[in-house]
Amino acid sequence: MKSKISRQAADKVAAVVGEMLRERFKEQFVFGPIIVEPAIDPFDIDYLDIYIVYEGDYANLDAKWTGGLSIMLWPALDEVEVDSVPTISFVEKSEWEEVYHGKYPRLDEF
Repeated sequence: MKSKISRQAADKVAAVVGEMLRERFKEQFVFGPIIVEPAIDPFDIDYLDIYIVYEGDYANLDAKWTGGLSIMLWPALDEVEVDSVPTISFVEKSEWEEVYHGKYPRLDEF
């Protein structure tokens, strides 16, 4: 079964996530790509999988802030009519290149 969440909605959420990260962390990190993929859980509920690829010292990611990111995204999710909590994963760039790259062919230029 395919998610009812559109690619356009997912891309809009990705842009909002990027803005929020750049505003919070300024020059401490380089973020990208930010992958937002529509998904369906085992109960047939649509949600978004968000992968945030970063370069920088993981110890400097503010755990309280990043842990609350899904809540801070609610206005953007509401705007694109997504009413479920997304999953958010921070992936170090080296791990992205070793493990995740190729899983998302449309992002192979990163």
